[in-house]
Amino acid sequence: MKQMDALQKLEQYVNMPSGSADLEGLAAFVSVVEKDMQALGFTVTRHPMAGRGDALECVYGDGEDTLLLIGHMDTVFAREENQPFAVDGDRLTGSGVMDMKGGVLIMQAALAEVLPTMPKRMRVVAILSADEEIGSEGCSGVITKWAKQAFACLSFEPMRPGNTLVRQRKGVTAFQIACTGIRGHAGANYLKCASAIQQLCAVVNELYMLRDDEKLLSINVGVIHGGTAENVVCDEATLRAEVRSFDPAAIDAAWAKIEAICAKPGIPGTTTTLKKIAAHPPFHANEKSAKLLELVYAQAQALGMTVAAEDTGGAGDVAFAAMEGLAALDGFGLLGENAHTTKECGSLASFERNVKLSAAVMRALFANPELVR
Repeated sequence: MKQMDALQKLEQYVNMPSGSADLEGLAAFVSVVEKDMQALGFTVTRHPMAGRGDALECVYGDGEDTLLLIGHMDTVFAREENQPFAVDGDRLTGSGVMDMKGGVLIMQAALAEVLPTMPKRMRVVAILSADEEIGSEGCSGVITKWAKQAFACLSFEPMRPGNTLVRQRKGVTAFQIACTGIRGHAGANYLKCASAIQQLCAVVNELYMLRDDEKLLSINVGVIHGGTAENVVCDEATLRAEVRSFDPAAIDAAWAKIEAICAKPGIPGTTTTLKKIAAHPPFHANEKSAKLLELVYAQAQALGMTVAAEDTGGAGDVAFAAMEGLAALDGFGLLGENAHTTKECGSLASFERNVKLSAAVMRALFANPELVR
């Protein structure tokens, strides 16, 4: 894919709002990506997901050796927050340019290079989800189905600073806590009232006590809603939060403590209810993944590149594939910074570099799948 063509396609992608909750915008964007995958020769099955964007199951070839590729089409941005695509030298900006519309395009560009010479014994399957940013409840089953058949998985989430791939990811459990109270006038009737906000704040303080830096367990309350006016005692308040760790046992232990916090009696006149929203398992590297990383290092060296690998706290769909025991590696997408903010940006040079690297890795895997089995 020529640079000008790639920039035009990336501009089209970025300028199409596709926030996880923007089902109309997602539907339009998924349709564009679907046509682009079909143009590469893939047979595409579109999986409708109730209340979520559709997932794309893209299959090329029918050989016995399956290489699985993973990406997502949704972003964290509401339609009114979507920033337009722009190019300033090496700097690419716009909502989702790095996370991860640039990665989807890197996948496509690499595939365009390697598919014409793919051995007949190979099959490539690309799963593109549209609910990754909200837990992948809809697409996880499709990923797992193909991971059971694949020998390796490459994921095109953003590359980390310093040309760094991702070898492990934290798991995450997202949840909602709702508190109720007794409403009334804050000056004339407060003695007969019970503040849902006060109870929720007490819960928040206890939640943050669960953070454990030694175990790399983090907890974050990201959203709080409650109240109507300063002179009204609030009777309904909610929060959305998450807990993350590389260790699933640590997440389970923290979840048990969260349940205990919400179950114990609170401020008289209030109630506290806990609800799990979504969960991603951790992505753990195994011996096969270590072999895959060595293969990537070798291909990078042959191209005159230097790459590294590290663990990160961000969750990802690659975890669902890795749970099936295959070789897996993430971070083949666009290098950039400020993901999930209005200052999100990516590197044009990294686009060209990572297309070459991804294509080289695919060719090496096509030539000898046994290297990572």
